[in-house]
Amino acid sequence: MKINLYNIFFLLLIFFIALQLSFRTDYLFNSDHGFHLSYFIQPIVGIESGYKLLLDQPSQYGFLNILIPHILDINGPINSFHIFQGVLNIITIFIAFFIAVRILKLKNYSFFIFLFSIILLLSSTDLFGPQVYPSTGVVRFFPVYILILCQCFIRNNNYSKTREISILSIVLCSSLLWAAEASFYVLFSIGFYYLQELLYQPCIKKLKEVLFKGFSIITISITLSYIVLKIYQNSFDIESLNLGLHFSYLMAYSYGFGMTLGAIIPNIFSPILLITVPLLLALIMNRKNKENYLTIACYGSIIIAVISYSFMRSIANNINNLWPIFFLCFSIIYYEMKDRNSEEENYSLKVILLPTVLIASLCFSNIVINYKKIPEIMSTYSFTIDNNLFKKSFQLEEEDKSILKEIEKIDQSKGYLSILTWSKIKYNLIKSGGYSPLIPGPPLALISLDINYVSNLLSNSKSYKNKNGYILYDKEFNTYLDKLLQVIKKTKNCNLTKTTKRFDLYYCE
Repeated sequence: MKINLYNIFFLLLIFFIALQLSFRTDYLFNSDHGFHLSYFIQPIVGIESGYKLLLDQPSQYGFLNILIPHILDINGPINSFHIFQGVLNIITIFIAFFIAVRILKLKNYSFFIFLFSIILLLSSTDLFGPQVYPSTGVVRFFPVYILILCQCFIRNNNYSKTREISILSIVLCSSLLWAAEASFYVLFSIGFYYLQELLYQPCIKKLKEVLFKGFSIITISITLSYIVLKIYQNSFDIESLNLGLHFSYLMAYSYGFGMTLGAIIPNIFSPILLITVPLLLALIMNRKNKENYLTIACYGSIIIAVISYSFMRSIANNINNLWPIFFLCFSIIYYEMKDRNSEEENYSLKVILLPTVLIASLCFSNIVINYKKIPEIMSTYSFTIDNNLFKKSFQLEEEDKSILKEIEKIDQSKGYLSILTWSKIKYNLIKSGGYSPLIPGPPLALISLDINYVSNLLSNSKSYKNKNGYILYDKEFNTYLDKLLQVIKKTKNCNLTKTTKRFDLYYCE
């Protein structure tokens, strides 16, 4: 494709803005105080403290997305993850660039990439984008973007069945290693698409073809994952892998889905209508056009897969951070169908275009409303974070000052300390003080696991057994955490060293 000077200039401008927004640091100091980030930072801190992923260090949001920033080790865990997350944002924009320029060969690709970048990096109503809540952004859904790229690549290059199987096997393998939940999105998308292929052409031959492709993809991906995990096991000197730890949160996710579905349907009804109704209408309109039907089924399967996330966590910011995926999928459907120039797609093209226009409009309306924040956001660009900024104080009440003094002593002596609380003190989970966690953390992630599983996990952990340290227990916010405290008391000899009306401080050995 011909790239003129105008396009080069515009792309460089987009890249500059993307860098500024991807490595912004203001999200670390918003009202959340980095608490949500701690679910990624704390496992890295735990690894540095002697715990190991897939052995005794829980990681609610994945494996590779925790291991990679740990291996990077650039100026501490906070900075390592900050750089890792920023680079993922840039890679995702390059994925959109590759799809637009190399695969779809769009004439207006600069505007398309600009729209996608803005939706990706400023998608939420407060313009936070994916940084402040990484569990709803690119860090969580990166394998989905890879799947979109590969499906687009396969469909627009008429690849053989063997090459299709090979590419999708690698995608599924990477999602399995990235996070168990990501593997669900990818596996569901591939499986649901193949089901649509079979339903469109129901015959024994097609059934055999679909079963062969599905079985091959699963077998190859599991084999590749096994090889990678064995390399990890040998490299980190792990006797045996605890794979249940990797998939336990997916089971909790499924359980939560079933328990909360009825209660949250009103909250997600509107976005589901916005997304699924156009897909259904387009499928009906193109039921006689196989190519168009399968195009909609392919990317529609990805859309439906990630919508399931909103069933589990019906919070406005979560659906906002799915807008980039929806925008990318609907855009690809639109351009693939448009290139075929068939008569029956005239109305369906408008139906498919509608969600992309609405998503872009929502994003830009957020920018117009909050435009005063833009200069402040752009001024916080930084590749490197000073970890000393995160030595936060606990700001306890006067009657709890004795507890504060004890914590300061632990900090100075670089002892082990874990904090069991739901209160604002939890913001100190990314604190760069002297202490390391006594138990694998963050503690709030442990309570989503079965309590017997947690007991076995701690009982079998050599790193945990060899540590002596402190547990700060917040009696005012003890929901579920009391059970975790009982497990710690059963697995260690814990003595109460300091108590106030609100807090208990234990020394455990």
